[in-house]
Amino acid sequence: MKNWIFLGIIIICALLQATALNSVSIFGVKPDLLFIGVFYASIFFGVAWAVSLSIFAGFLKDMLCVNTFGVNTLLFPLFCLILIKLSREISLDNNFIRMLSLFILVLINDIIARVIFLFWGNFISWGIFLRTTFLEALYTAVVLPLVFKAIRRAL
Repeated sequence: MKNWIFLGIIIICALLQATALNSVSIFGVKPDLLFIGVFYASIFFGVAWAVSLSIFAGFLKDMLCVNTFGVNTLLFPLFCLILIKLSREISLDNNFIRMLSLFILVLINDIIARVIFLFWGNFISWGIFLRTTFLEALYTAVVLPLVFKAIRRAL
């Protein structure tokens, strides 16, 4: 039952990311709630369900973004598996450790995605690339404890 409720939470996160979070964006950057959902699923659910949820979250993010189809659908399960492996090696009980690891993973995800977009012909200036990549990772990490608290209440 908890798994199906979390599926609904992923859908709500996608809708919030596409609509309501536009009003709280900083320099056009908003937190990645779907990546936080993948992060949560990777830590607290079984491997099969976490990977399934991450594929679904990546698919939703690709559907809501322009010119990104397939990138997040491939990257989210990859980072889900990395997080599952990481959670076996280090304890992710502390919010600071979670925020730091989420910051690093979102940063890496953004860099990989933007390099893929570069090969597809979507050029961005170096300054905008660095600003949006760093700000998105920082903003997502700062929002993590609030989203985790909301998810725990819902589950």
